[in-house]
Amino acid sequence: MIRSIVCAALLTASIPALAIDRYEPGSANDPHVRAAEFLMGDQRYFSASTELLQLLGEKPDRQLSKVYFRRLADATLNFGVEQRASTIYRELVPEPNTALSLARARIHLAEFNYQRGKLAEAIAELEAMKPQLPKQAALEWQDLLGRALLGQGRYKEAAAVLAELKDAGLQRAFTRYNYGVALIKDGRVTQGLTVLDKVGQIDADDPDELAVRDKANLALGYYFLRNQQGGSAIGVLQRVRSDGPLSNRALLGLGWAYLAPGGKSQKKSGDDESGISKSLSTIGVLLRPGFLGDDVYKRAGLQSFRLTKASADEEAALKRALVPWVELATRDTIDPAVQEVLLAIPFTLDKLGAHLQSEAFYQRAIDALTAARKSLDLSAAYVRSGRMISTMVRRTQNVESGWDWELKDLPDAQETYYLQRLIAENRFQEPLKNYRDALLLKRNLEAWKDRMADAQAGWLARKGPSVSTEQLLSLQISKQKEAPKVITPGVPPAPVSLRLSETLSAADFATVSATPPLIDSPIILLAAQAPPSAAYNGVYERMNVLKGRIDELLPRVDTTAKAQGKLIEKLALDDLADQRRYTEKYLIEARFAMARVYDRQLKGVSP
Repeated sequence: MIRSIVCAALLTASIPALAIDRYEPGSANDPHVRAAEFLMGDQRYFSASTELLQLLGEKPDRQLSKVYFRRLADATLNFGVEQRASTIYRELVPEPNTALSLARARIHLAEFNYQRGKLAEAIAELEAMKPQLPKQAALEWQDLLGRALLGQGRYKEAAAVLAELKDAGLQRAFTRYNYGVALIKDGRVTQGLTVLDKVGQIDADDPDELAVRDKANLALGYYFLRNQQGGSAIGVLQRVRSDGPLSNRALLGLGWAYLAPGGKSQKKSGDDESGISKSLSTIGVLLRPGFLGDDVYKRAGLQSFRLTKASADEEAALKRALVPWVELATRDTIDPAVQEVLLAIPFTLDKLGAHLQSEAFYQRAIDALTAARKSLDLSAAYVRSGRMISTMVRRTQNVESGWDWELKDLPDAQETYYLQRLIAENRFQEPLKNYRDALLLKRNLEAWKDRMADAQAGWLARKGPSVSTEQLLSLQISKQKEAPKVITPGVPPAPVSLRLSETLSAADFATVSATPPLIDSPIILLAAQAPPSAAYNGVYERMNVLKGRIDELLPRVDTTAKAQGKLIEKLALDDLADQRRYTEKYLIEARFAMARVYDRQLKGVSP
């Protein structure tokens, strides 16, 4: 037994010292770095940043590993502080095993600036990294640079960038859509329309690509409508999904396409209805014969009638236009497309001689638009009350995801119902993120201040009551008068503070406050005239310093939160005001139209 123990000890002693893990601050195995990586994986970027910043402490110029600074840049950027991240990314030298991840991090930084409207900064970052751009990140780089150049109105340069990569099959649908737009804006209309037409026929299952496909078809359809090419517009607009973010405008345009010159449906080369319609409902499927019943007038709430001043072709065109319009008229009346169709139906009926049906539809439009205006006013009142912002951030108020946070779960509330389009835009999302992060910082600071106050209160409770220096000196002098003075040979007398701490007993705390200070005592005067010693910097004192810094930061954070909140409210109120102006415009048009109908009836004059 003893022999086995000795052998084990000798074997352990023979292990080389290099095999022992040694702690290196900021290395990949540093506990702070590992903890930060875990927190970042959980999207707790603020906690990850503070965890990493502890290593710097009071030495901001401390030399640490590249791994540390890369993690610090990623954490701070994802929380929304791009200045430190930008400096670190530019100073890091790409290595073979980190070049791709570093390039994507810099693209991430450029995307951060792009979403905040800093287009020049985004373009500068992307152009600076081009010489060292890995091939695997080329498509992401190309897409973002193209968007930034389009945002600055530099269409020719954007088209050149988006056409630079020859393998367009790997490009995202949105990138090819932007390429088509850049070509059209640059004057190369035929090329641009061809690109958009191809994007409008992609076979996609991804929600984002489906949305881009709808967007391309809608752009094409309205281009043909503006150029009096109704037949070409019909086939393109029928590709749009019947239930999607762009379906309302597509239904509106399709009705006008049937009434426009050349309103015969034309099948474009490459159209494959079975390919794009087999897995989802498009407007083309919606308009198949029999889908809405045999009588479209019944569907519209109209009595069957014969147009007195219309030819058979005109009546057939009206019936075709009514199919998408009647479907659209049943949707949300806040949408401008729905409001327009509420007037388009009676306007068309009136032009074709169906005056009674036109009057009924005008009255329906007036009632719907009046109700919509009332709802918009109510929503604006809720926004002014401050309830809108709290409703939006209430469910995720403690999430630290920072820049990655998105408002995806919109509460079904009066104050948010009419702002869905605005909420999806970067100009609204960014101040909302800033507002939410400012509240998070404010709660964090207040929580730490309360914790430190509790810790200090507990520390004082354990140490006993506070006693002033004058009271301690007074009590010590009175004790010295009562007891004989004994001086040990060869030992110098202790300082006043040391003698006090040695001779003051716990029982003296009860009587010290009752002992008057000896103002005229030479010892007191000497103590008052002595230069102050260096301040003791213990835990209690450091907490006081931190509390002072918190007191300084809290008003600044609160001011930032209020400023962002006011900006959000202004954006919301401006958007609601725009919607109200459109609603008021259509309401006035409907009332004037009704007045014209009544005027003709009084005069007995036909239109």
